[in-house]
Amino acid sequence: MMHRRSLLLAAALAALAAAAPAVAQDKTLRVGTFLAPQGVWHGPIAHLIETVNAKDVGLTLELVADPSSVSPFQLGNAVQSGVVDMAYISGSFYTTLVPEADANKLFNIPVQELRENGAMELMDQIHRERMGAVFLGKLGDGIQYHLYTAKPLEAPDLTGWNMRGTPLYRPFLTALGANVVQMQGSEVYPAMEGGVIDGYPWPLWGIGDIGLLEVTKYRVEPGFYNAEISVLVNENTWSGLTEEQQAALTEAMIETEAWFIDYRNEVDAAQRALQDEAGIEAITFSAEENARMIETADAAAWAVVMENSPQYGERIKELTYR
Repeated sequence: MMHRRSLLLAAALAALAAAAPAVAQDKTLRVGTFLAPQGVWHGPIAHLIETVNAKDVGLTLELVADPSSVSPFQLGNAVQSGVVDMAYISGSFYTTLVPEADANKLFNIPVQELRENGAMELMDQIHRERMGAVFLGKLGDGIQYHLYTAKPLEAPDLTGWNMRGTPLYRPFLTALGANVVQMQGSEVYPAMEGGVIDGYPWPLWGIGDIGLLEVTKYRVEPGFYNAEISVLVNENTWSGLTEEQQAALTEAMIETEAWFIDYRNEVDAAQRALQDEAGIEAITFSAEENARMIETADAAAWAVVMENSPQYGERIKELTYR
């Protein structure tokens, strides 16, 4: 009799459990960054993590991977495969998966407007199709790249110059006549010090973080492109979140994009002052030469985007560039 009652009790409890609403479990998402977890460029992802973790939705972000453990060129694959759940990464590092990500550096419309005109939805659609990732947002508005050199540049012409480059810069440097030498960022210092290269492109931010202040003598003004960093989420991870958690993650991204405006202004001023203190001189050209240089940079980069994405290239440019 006792055995029969136990069975009945177990069956009743199982029925109650099945009928009870599912309770969402707390989730921890593993985040990877393509940059070392310090310096000025770490601020935005740190802010996003703190913002999400402060929301009471059972969601925690944890930074688990950086260049010491995952190559920046493999981080896109890591988020695609689910090795990490999220990635903080520049588009130029995963163009083998999403060729259209190469256009991110050309966006010159503020991200807040891109969220309103359909551009962010298009990029999200493309990322889901190409690599199974959600395009959560974009940071870096208004931070341009510059040419940094060891000797003065008299005109926007790099014929005969050896310049460190990556796929991000190669079309532009080639259009200016440079001999492009591809190397890791860690190799730039000895290459500059030994005269192997005459210069390198880099954003306004961060040359002090990688130790290049003392081997750099000049910065060319104006800048070109935009130093963008995207935040991607593995699509299966995203689908496993509750609607409340998805909304919280999206809200935190938008909050971080808005926060970035003040952060950018503060860091811009500090980075220029740091370069001034190091004795780096600004080189400027005539208005006509400046305009021609920027036009050359943009045209060279858009040509690559159009060649690699005949399906989406024109639409991306229409929504993101003016």
